[in-house]
Amino acid sequence: MNKQLFSVLGPIAPDDMGITDAHNHLWISAQAGQIEGAPVLDQEQDILTELQSYRNAGGGSQIDCQPGGCGRDGNRLRTLAEKSGIHIVACTGFHLKRYYSTDYKIWSMDAAEATSHFMAEIEKGLEETRDSEKVVYPGFIKLAVRDTVAESPIELIEAAARVSIESGYALEMHTERGSSVEEFVNLFLELGVQSDRLVICHIDKRPDFGLHRELAQAGFLLEYDTFFRPKYRPEENLWPLIQNMVEAELGHMVAVASDLADFSLWKSMGNGPGLEALITIIKKRLEEEGYDDFTVSGLIGKNIVRRLAVTTKE
Repeated sequence: MNKQLFSVLGPIAPDDMGITDAHNHLWISAQAGQIEGAPVLDQEQDILTELQSYRNAGGGSQIDCQPGGCGRDGNRLRTLAEKSGIHIVACTGFHLKRYYSTDYKIWSMDAAEATSHFMAEIEKGLEETRDSEKVVYPGFIKLAVRDTVAESPIELIEAAARVSIESGYALEMHTERGSSVEEFVNLFLELGVQSDRLVICHIDKRPDFGLHRELAQAGFLLEYDTFFRPKYRPEENLWPLIQNMVEAELGHMVAVASDLADFSLWKSMGNGPGLEALITIIKKRLEEEGYDDFTVSGLIGKNIVRRLAVTTKE
């Protein structure tokens, strides 16, 4: 039995991924009928330039969290990976409804239909790439929940859980600032998903160390990404949270990310830190804080890579 990830260019060994941004959005096409102000990232040359800068700074991989129907373009991701030398891992699954056109098919599917749709992307490739010369396959399942279980699309959640169990693919769960996360993790456990198959995203927006410790001890990987979002007060919340988790010997249950879905956070398109900031700012700060190499390498890549790796028979 071996472990491997599925990048947009094909299978890759976890040890070959290098420094990895655990949650990002590298391409988002505009969608007809989406809400005003929805993120769009389609400046190909600017994106490529930043990926190359990320590589020059020492970066190896990016985890792209934009699922089909709301701006994902697997063909563009493949081209960006080929030209930049950065490993990109794409996803199947679903995001919040507001990011889609009003008539997108997934919102009328029941659990069985959605299960078939997600599984087909894993087995046959991302829908938009199947007629391409090089079909692109996803490497994990993205899902997005709302503030409460009652407000969330239970049919799609059940479908994502079924596909994870059947395929072995990990789930990355968007949360609304960590709201109701206790109920959501219990729901997934009831659906049969093992804790080691779930990544809880944006949970640092709810910087309750006791909650984070409990979730990590239960086996859930926690993803932190508010480093460049002042409204969440990272100096008061995020950095002390990392310190507390490391001191509790739970640093291996945390993965850090930049989550640059807004073009203003990119150096080439806005006035932000850009993709390379995972290394030039976050990694540098972790080292300056005195964390050992094992902890730092886990936080900036190895923890998320281990979580997304799938066991194969080859």
